[in-house]
Amino acid sequence: MPSPNLQSFAFTSPTNAAPRAIRSPSPAPLPIELQPFQVRPVAYRILSKKHGLNLKSSGLDLLATYIGRKYGRDWRTKSEPFLDQIGRRWKEQDRGLFIDAQLLQVVIREVELRSSSFTGSVTETPIEIVEDPLESFCPQEFFHVWDAFAQPRWTYNRMRKHFENLLPSAKHQVHSLSSRYYLLLHRLLRNEEFQPPSFHASNAGSWHAITLIKNLLGRHGKSCLILGLLVRGSNGNWWAEDPSGRLELELDNAVAGEGYFVPGCMLLVDGVYTRIEKLQVKTVHHPPAEFRSSSREAYGYLDFMGIGGIGSTPDGRFDLAIERKMVAEEERKAETKIVALGGDLYLDDLRTLDALGKIFDVLACKPPLAVILFGSFMSFPFYNSGASSRYKGSILQKTDIFDQLAQLLSKYPGLCASTTFIFVPGNNDPWGSTASAGGPMLWPQRCIPEIFTSQVRRVLKKAIWASNPSRLCYFSQEIVICRDDLASRLRRNNIRFKSSRSATSDKMDTSPDEDTQADDLGPDADAQPLSPNETQSEENVETEKMVRTVLDQGHLSPWPSSLRPVISEYEHALSLTPLPHATIICDPTASAYAHSYTGCHAMNPCRFLPFDKRRVTWIEYSTATRTSTTNSIPY
Repeated sequence: MPSPNLQSFAFTSPTNAAPRAIRSPSPAPLPIELQPFQVRPVAYRILSKKHGLNLKSSGLDLLATYIGRKYGRDWRTKSEPFLDQIGRRWKEQDRGLFIDAQLLQVVIREVELRSSSFTGSVTETPIEIVEDPLESFCPQEFFHVWDAFAQPRWTYNRMRKHFENLLPSAKHQVHSLSSRYYLLLHRLLRNEEFQPPSFHASNAGSWHAITLIKNLLGRHGKSCLILGLLVRGSNGNWWAEDPSGRLELELDNAVAGEGYFVPGCMLLVDGVYTRIEKLQVKTVHHPPAEFRSSSREAYGYLDFMGIGGIGSTPDGRFDLAIERKMVAEEERKAETKIVALGGDLYLDDLRTLDALGKIFDVLACKPPLAVILFGSFMSFPFYNSGASSRYKGSILQKTDIFDQLAQLLSKYPGLCASTTFIFVPGNNDPWGSTASAGGPMLWPQRCIPEIFTSQVRRVLKKAIWASNPSRLCYFSQEIVICRDDLASRLRRNNIRFKSSRSATSDKMDTSPDEDTQADDLGPDADAQPLSPNETQSEENVETEKMVRTVLDQGHLSPWPSSLRPVISEYEHALSLTPLPHATIICDPTASAYAHSYTGCHAMNPCRFLPFDKRRVTWIEYSTATRTSTTNSIPY
């Protein structure tokens, strides 16, 4: 899907609008030819002495050619601010100490775009018309859904502590875990709690230092803090791994922090290193998440999803001037809503079609920007049994249920014409369910094939058949949409410690030799029923634990391959770095919630048709306030 032409849209005049101001450009300077030795003293004074950078000969040649053509005879005075901007941008992007011609050309182009976006001047045109940005627009031009198989590929470089846009290789699967480790490690080191204090700091003893496992040799009896991957060893015990080695953990007296602790998570483990080369664990925590603004600043405002369009710089960085205009436009359109329906939307159930009709009656009065429908769209797994069969799971029956949806949608022409419908597949949808039989399948999951949805495509002109997961971009906002049974998988595989700092620790106490991957614990036989307020409190605690686990890990699938196999070539689509503005993780195994954590608004519309009540619930997300409301009607 092509990116919107934001620059031409933001700085051109509408056909029916009067120009606000007309500004005549200054006369262009007469170009001259400069030699590198003429530019070297000025470049050395600004780039080397002021910014501590070393200019290579190729970079000096490029600067001499550019400055001579850009500034002419007045190059000595006019080039100094330009060179200062070059030095600042180079250091902000952490490009290293040596300036070569290849990377310098990218930075020069970026400085040009930034200066033109702030001043509004275009030197190639004789007259420049200054307009009120984003005066007239179509919101659909800034609304995109990125398929997991089409998202830009950004790979984390642990040496440069930065992201690079690279093609996939055979080594990607080998380095995926180490890249995830260093991504979390460098995020931790940016946290104030993990930064060493200054010499005269009053809190000199309150910071935390992370130790590599290989550096624990010879430190018997000393306390240490490690960051490692939690895995089950061959002896049945729990181990922590990092790129330098592995260490067995003794969890008998460990105290757990907030969240779920499952195999495959990167955890902060604090304990004492014993003489038998084990770590006697005191506390276990998730690495704290980082606000989106801090992550973007650390990575040089990379445009990970390409939502900046032409407003982005040539090396894929977001133009902050255009982003501010996008945010202002989001706030101006206060009525824009995105509706998310519940999961397991079984179209082969007549109650589902009846409930959908009730919801469409409400939405047709005030059509939203988008409606998200989560699968599975069939109550049983799809089987490729041939087109001539009409028994459960066949191709013809799968086509029939979508034809019934198309017949229902045809009754609402206004809603179909103005609203974008996004379909996210589930475990029972083709083609993955032919192999998984409704169980967890390879992630990311491809969209529902077109062979089943031809009638719906005729009715809906704005239908998007997305992958699972996908990302929705609206102006400057990034929203992750996903369908997964997250709560049940977390509860099944959670390690139950003897003591926990969470509010539900008393319900999770078990002996250390019990199976840590047991099924969900049911209520005790002697337990008393909870009051409504206590039940609500329990749901809030569980919601916070689920949200913290996913966002702190910075990954949609923090599991080993035995629990959730992932296509390593597309694992970048599961990353949550930087944190999105919102996540819509449809989980029918959990109750509906809307919870904000570190600037990310997490939502769950839960199951479309609840088992215990005849009311259908949906969530409306406001793009202006970045908050959500829950609505429900009887069916």
